[in-house]
Amino acid sequence: MKNMHRVLVISHTSFTASDSMGSTLAAYLSEYDPECVAQFYIKEMTPDIPVCNRYFCVTDKELVQKLRHPVRTKVGRRVTLERDADGGIQKGNSAVPDSRGDHAHRDFAMLLRNLMWSTRLWNTPDFKAWIKEFAPQVILVQPGDFSYLLKLAVELSQKLNIPLLVHQSEAYYLKPYEKKSLIYKLYRWDFARQFEKMMRRASMCVYLCDALQQDYDKCFGVPSCTIMKATPLSPQKTARPFGKGGIRFVYGGNLGQTVGRCEPLVQMGRAVKKCGSHIDVYTTSTGEHMKDLTEENGIVLHGALPYDQLQEVIRQSDFVLHMENQSPWHRVDLKYAFTTKIADMLASGVCSIVYGSCEVASVRYFKENGLGCVIEDAQDLYPRIRELIESREMRDGYIETALQQVVQHHNAKTNARRMKEIIQKSVSEFGNESTSD
Repeated sequence: MKNMHRVLVISHTSFTASDSMGSTLAAYLSEYDPECVAQFYIKEMTPDIPVCNRYFCVTDKELVQKLRHPVRTKVGRRVTLERDADGGIQKGNSAVPDSRGDHAHRDFAMLLRNLMWSTRLWNTPDFKAWIKEFAPQVILVQPGDFSYLLKLAVELSQKLNIPLLVHQSEAYYLKPYEKKSLIYKLYRWDFARQFEKMMRRASMCVYLCDALQQDYDKCFGVPSCTIMKATPLSPQKTARPFGKGGIRFVYGGNLGQTVGRCEPLVQMGRAVKKCGSHIDVYTTSTGEHMKDLTEENGIVLHGALPYDQLQEVIRQSDFVLHMENQSPWHRVDLKYAFTTKIADMLASGVCSIVYGSCEVASVRYFKENGLGCVIEDAQDLYPRIRELIESREMRDGYIETALQQVVQHHNAKTNARRMKEIIQKSVSEFGNESTSD
């Protein structure tokens, strides 16, 4: 544990492979001794990545029950990693789906949520003892759109007189106002106020992509850097001969209605079918909005696969796909979207095809770095895909560039060491500032 400062992580989700941000945060701290990391989180879920031995969880449901039944309800609990009979870590469950309702009711629910947390019923003697026992030296917060979690991070940083580090993977503060309702304005005002307090307190900000860093830096003068999502995969070109058994196209990921990927996926499917093939799609998503994902449109739907199995399917394919909706609303909403699949796509050793507007951060990342074939216009889908199928030189060029990019920016050990250096420097400089004051 030499040269390792005790890090308290505050986030919505736990360290778990079932959540993209949970796994991202865990990767950042993979070079740490688990005894030097503790996590406070608020989603009903179970951690399953052994980067941490101390957890404390408080959920909205517990607070609601406490308000209803103040005497018999306990709020907050210490959580430990669950192990099977052989001592291995059991796979954690995914977060319970958000029950705050549709967008029409969400803003009101968020205001009520902040008021509920403001009762401080979560601030129990057991939570205080848990903090005291761990005695953190630095706080790393993953801010979402919940104001009170930001407030908690700032309050603990001030009370314990320790530095606050911020990991930014979302653009909630940067997004323009979408509604004119009074409730929405109250929610946004409260969120912006707490966010700005957090940034004034922050010693350092770590961003998931350059687009976020550039625009947040315009708003705040906080020292910053970008550390991208790492991949556990070893970057190497697939050994499968191209086209063996037919040209294979694969997409694996979120197809929820909000992200809007079904429409561009259908457009890609039709182009791929015209090339004499189809797209194998692996997703947990379901719903009426997916009705056009049919074999007639070049799409073959499969259920979700475990992470390792999906990566093997991709390695045994010829092309791995990603797409983003290009509607005016999506271009604004997805401006900073940086899909967490990027690192795995690049390391797969398979040629990537990305369809979408370069106004979206993830699409622009592929195009600016030559990491795959980026197609922005629907009319270009068929000729560009046909060209890729016929040109080995073009495919190999994209794959080689992608593998090099993984080594430089998506290596788990390198990124974890960078985070370790940032934590050490922040604690050291914070101590010097406190002494000089």
